[in-house]
Amino acid sequence: MSVKKLLPIILCVAAFQAYAGEALPAGPLLSFGQNILPKDKIQFAVFADYFQGSKQHFADLSPSVLYGISDDFSLMLSAPIAVSYQQGNQHTNGLEDAALEGEYAFYSKKTAEYSDQATVVAGLAVPSGSVNKKPPTGFGAMSYFLGLTVNRSYRDWFAFLSPGATLTTTHDRTRYGNEYLYQLGIGHNISHIKSEWLLAALLELNGKFSVKNLIQGVKDQNSGGNVVFATPSLSLSNKNLIAQLGVGVPVSQHLFGNQTKTRYLLAANFSWLF
Repeated sequence: MSVKKLLPIILCVAAFQAYAGEALPAGPLLSFGQNILPKDKIQFAVFADYFQGSKQHFADLSPSVLYGISDDFSLMLSAPIAVSYQQGNQHTNGLEDAALEGEYAFYSKKTAEYSDQATVVAGLAVPSGSVNKKPPTGFGAMSYFLGLTVNRSYRDWFAFLSPGATLTTTHDRTRYGNEYLYQLGIGHNISHIKSEWLLAALLELNGKFSVKNLIQGVKDQNSGGNVVFATPSLSLSNKNLIAQLGVGVPVSQHLFGNQTKTRYLLAANFSWLF
């Protein structure tokens, strides 16, 4: 599932602050956070990803709803689905761990040239997926997420940095390893189309270090490690809609034990603001 490969599903839908009749600049495609909406605004989104490796693949679909509790605090609920998981001859699908995420903007600054924002992100995921399926579609226990985002936006450029961690818990002597994320990105607004649509490009670097899993009280030596993906993406947006597509390739994969490496990933996000 996505939370076990690259980043928590709860962290996949994003938009920067520009809602006064202008096109919405798309934010990170894969990185978490930067989900602050104005008070009482609602955003529905569908995120999809596909990871391909040798004799294995993982395809996910995650619908979500984001609500602006206040101008500085937003809440997101996501219900990811494993569309198709395959490792060797084993294949599975079904529900993944549903997640609830809150994000608070504790610092904001705007000048004539740029705007800055820093947020803290906290979330939890319930074990609605299955740890018994092969491959598993969930952690089998509660997990928690904590992260920090910092971004700066100019008229046509934006950049962000976001470290975070997924902290897992134990059930039936099984505990999947904690995951530590380090992410950054830089984007450029390419063109305004008929004053209504905005075409933009983004390059993200998504790193994740995973601790080895504990299965039935025994450490799994063929789990955990460090991966870094580079993912360029293009987005097209107006004042209500965002469509974003990206292709990622691994720039570094150091996996513990005997594990199959990922060759590439595909990701897409479609969101509607009400």
